Amino acid sequence: MYLPENDAQMFDILTELRVYAAMNSLPRLAESLDDALVLLASDNRCGAREAVAAAFCQDKF
Repeated sequence: MYLPENDAQMFDILTELRVYAAMNSLPRLAESLDDALVLLASDNRCGAREAVAAAFCQDKF
């Protein structure tokens, strides 16, 4: 079984599946994949903010 190594790979896989679903008349699957992509993107932004905040706090103290 293949498991993505990072969020970028997961995003690529979900995007390819989304395109496949849309091209093969699977609208419910495409919509579910859209939801998963939004969730993955929002998780990445939150993680990036925390990493930047942690680095900023370390520099200040």
